[in-house]
Amino acid sequence: MSKALTSVIEDDSAFLLSFADDTEESPWMVVADPHFLALLALVGPAQVYAAEHRPDLSISAELAVRFPKVNGKMGQVAPDMFAAYAPRRLRSSFDVASEGSFPAFVLEVVSPESVGRDTREKPRLYGLVGAQEYVIFNPLGEDGRQLSGYHRDGRGEWVRWPGGQRGVLFSEVLGLTLEAQDMLLRLRDRSGMLLPTLQEAHDARAAEARRAEAETRRAEAETRRAGAAEARVMALEAELARLRRGS
Repeated sequence: MSKALTSVIEDDSAFLLSFADDTEESPWMVVADPHFLALLALVGPAQVYAAEHRPDLSISAELAVRFPKVNGKMGQVAPDMFAAYAPRRLRSSFDVASEGSFPAFVLEVVSPESVGRDTREKPRLYGLVGAQEYVIFNPLGEDGRQLSGYHRDGRGEWVRWPGGQRGVLFSEVLGLTLEAQDMLLRLRDRSGMLLPTLQEAHDARAAEARRAEAETRRAEAETRRAGAAEARVMALEAELARLRRGS
């Protein structure tokens, strides 16, 4: 092994050993409203899509991912969202050793408290522990750039993830395109359809229920009108029959 490669490995090992765990007390774990709203709009649609189309993926949010360090101890990181090739079930944490691999897709929503960690430390960490894709979303996007990331290239190297026009990213793991829209991160399927947020899905169901109720009322009114018209015809026929008998 070359001296340069040995130095890189030792440097990576030192980084992993010094990487501070994500805990509830960590200052970067504070969630502001833009962070929360962006995450709320993203995770629900992703989970619904996976439940319907991707039985091979388990999607979770704010769940501790525990991974082995080179000294035999366990490290812990809590991505805002992740997708893993693992059975879909409820977990109190995701243990890489027992699950078999680190989540393939990880995503962090940047906040003022987490910007340094999310954009400088976590790209290196996720590359070292085996992630395939890492998406960084900044809802505030002070520099005009809301969406960026890292992924494995064709040779398996951990490299910056270039976005296409409008800064969209296509995730091979999810099979979905991620697209920044104002302060939200939206998902599109391969047909280009925008996946509805849970609120949009709720509003659509409510609108459909209102349309169904209006149609029911219309049908009931039509039935009443038809009944009244039939009763009137019967009354007229009866009156006509009476007049004929009397003539």
